[in-house]
Amino acid sequence: MEKEISGSAASSPPTEKLPDVPAQIFGSFLQTLTENGVASELVDRLRKTLLEDKAFTDRALKNAILGEDMAA
Repeated sequence: MEKEISGSAASSPPTEKLPDVPAQIFGSFLQTLTENGVASELVDRLRKTLLEDKAFTDRALKNAILGEDMAA
């Protein structure tokens, strides 16, 4: 006699959402820049690049730091 495994016993428990550690680190970094008087325009561009766009290429970071007009 074989026992059938019920659906609830075979399913995995719900997973908890893991913290976004890179976002926490970048957020802390950007906060430190703000507290140390770095221009808000620069911090805003870095925030968009790192946290919203999640772009980490040399080109993306140069555009964020220098502004798109100057990075070319």
